Amino acid sequence: MDKGLNIVIGIILCGHAHFATGLYSSIKLIAGDQENFEVIDYEEGMSSEVLSKKIDDAMQKLHSMDGIVVLTDIAGGTPFNESAKLSITHENVQVISGVNAPFLLDSCFKRDLPIDEFKQEIINSGKEGMKVFKVK
Repeated sequence: MDKGLNIVIGIILCGHAHFATGLYSSIKLIAGDQENFEVIDYEEGMSSEVLSKKIDDAMQKLHSMDGIVVLTDIAGGTPFNESAKLSITHENVQVISGVNAPFLLDSCFKRDLPIDEFKQEIINSGKEGMKVFKVK
């Protein structure tokens, strides 16, 4: 990421098992290490309370950002549910599920957009990034 860019949106990536660290490792290879970007794995045997504490700590760390977007793997899963609960008590936090690589990659380059525009742009990227190969 261009260090001259005025980043206003902090990102927390959270998912089951090593979804978050695995996906982040791919993004890091393509786009480089990201500032104001927290990665949290919900590992086997971890309680929802421990996960909630990790997410809350990440939100506290990013509290000075103009907005925080928590990106999770599955709507209704524990990472999504705990993030959603915490978003009620934290200002300017949005939670989005269904993250994929195109979605996440685009989020790295559009963090200077207003949060509502940012959300729509990355959701569109995620949808458009899904392709089926067909032999012509």
